Amino acid sequence: MADLIELQNVSKQYVSGPEVVHALVDLDLRVAIGEFVAIVGASGSGKSTLMNILGCLDRPSRGSYHLAGVDVSNRSADARAIVRNRLIGFVFQGFNLLPRTTALENVELPLIYRGVGARERRRRAIRALTQVGLADRIRHTPTQLSGGQQQRVAIARALVTEPPLLLADEPTGNLDTRTSFEVLALLQSLVRELGLTIALVTHESDVAECAGRVITMRDGRVESDHVQRTPRDAAASLEELAAAPAGTAE
Repeated sequence: MADLIELQNVSKQYVSGPEVVHALVDLDLRVAIGEFVAIVGASGSGKSTLMNILGCLDRPSRGSYHLAGVDVSNRSADARAIVRNRLIGFVFQGFNLLPRTTALENVELPLIYRGVGARERRRRAIRALTQVGLADRIRHTPTQLSGGQQQRVAIARALVTEPPLLLADEPTGNLDTRTSFEVLALLQSLVRELGLTIALVTHESDVAECAGRVITMRDGRVESDHVQRTPRDAAASLEELAAAPAGTAE
């Protein structure tokens, strides 16, 4: 499978007072189209910096980053914004939904920025909400939805522009165990059915177990890069939780 992400000799330094912080050090990384990758590591390991670079929110101090064959290493902020809009969908821990806006309108937002007409926006937003199992909730505002449903709206918003890459930053951090597995089962199905590439940052081992590959960061470097031949099946874990006697599920 061809690579969607290719980082070569990427380093990132920040100046903090009299000190230089080496957030990433000579990092090499390739992620193929259709991979589900979990990025883990302690605070200060470099995983957040790596996600910022992958998401074109920042650029490396040294080295090259190719996304879908495009070198984005030295592009301006405006040029990186265009790349983000075209190639990347984002999902965050805090959902980041507009509180007084319906699920449908929240999902339409990225298409408004692209200048897509109202009728086409609505069609594509409904399709994205249907993909995440919320076809019957399109008129609900975030306050009328559960935490898991709000995260599904956020995922639909990330999918509506049909990006090849989905970046998820602690997407289950605000969710309970059952709802976390619901979201993870959805992400696994998107990889299987749409061929989506997902890079997910997490500090939870049971979340990382659901990815096909786990990259562990330490001191700005890749400490380990492990392919999981049989990732945890989130849908099966959800069924096990449902079958467990009341009070026994964590």
